[in-house]
Amino acid sequence: MLGLLCLHFFSGCIFVPKNSKQSLEQVLQKQREKKLKQYINSHLSKAANIAFSKNGLVYFTELGAEETVKKMRLDLFSEPETFVSLPEWISPVDNTEPRAEGLRIDVNGRVLIAESGTGKLLRMTPDARKLEVLADSYDGYRFTTVKDLAIGQGDDLFVSSPFSATVYRIRPNEGFVGILNDDLVRVEGICISPDGKRLVAAEPDASRVVVFDIPEDLIPVESWTLVDFSPTGLEPKGLAFDNNGLLHVGLGGNQEVRVFDLEEGRQLEVFDSGDDANVLRYFEDYLYVAGGKGVRRFPFK
Repeated sequence: MLGLLCLHFFSGCIFVPKNSKQSLEQVLQKQREKKLKQYINSHLSKAANIAFSKNGLVYFTELGAEETVKKMRLDLFSEPETFVSLPEWISPVDNTEPRAEGLRIDVNGRVLIAESGTGKLLRMTPDARKLEVLADSYDGYRFTTVKDLAIGQGDDLFVSSPFSATVYRIRPNEGFVGILNDDLVRVEGICISPDGKRLVAAEPDASRVVVFDIPEDLIPVESWTLVDFSPTGLEPKGLAFDNNGLLHVGLGGNQEVRVFDLEEGRQLEVFDSGDDANVLRYFEDYLYVAGGKGVRRFPFK
């Protein structure tokens, strides 16, 4: 007689003999390895960036078509639809077309976009009828390319601009645009710790992950290095925290995700991401990894 253990990843069960010498942890590890090549929806095979709303929608852009943001329900049978085509709202600047580089969804379901082509932080209502430019310049100078954005506590928003070696801190309700970093950092991917007190940033050119302790006062602060990959040349790309406060770092074309304890400053785990790990998002007990030929998800309860 066999005991039945079902591990759901849209479909599939595994059978574990009652007298098996394998522990449940070993079985789960084998199941995780089996999931590495499973993709959540064929329509996301070219996804360049992804973001999730609390009502189960995934918003995404596609490689080579970053001017359009699409959306769909998060299941196998959903069909994508166009959410917004940025050229219909944003005019080119110096012959550069608008491109959605970073995506996040706020608590009100509004879509935040780091628009890299013309250098803007945008916010679109859930019905796609109103687009706001929350910030596009600092101290009289227009933003250069912006790469990613993060939602902080209260009214705080953060945008990374690696070409200008700047992380901007923006409070739309106050009309405030300032700078978070006191040192030069060419960071790309950014995320906020679960307690809202730290901003973590990936700096691929320097092969490191840095941390900013976000000050209550609107003043710049220096970063400190959490992980230095420079001896190996690895380039961190995507970042995401899970519900336990552990930091997941995607290593791009190296096709790895590494897990760190931010408080203890140590690495806990390394696993194969199944393809390029460029963008990471954590949503409802799953880590989603975008890059390469599609989006994969891994259970982390």
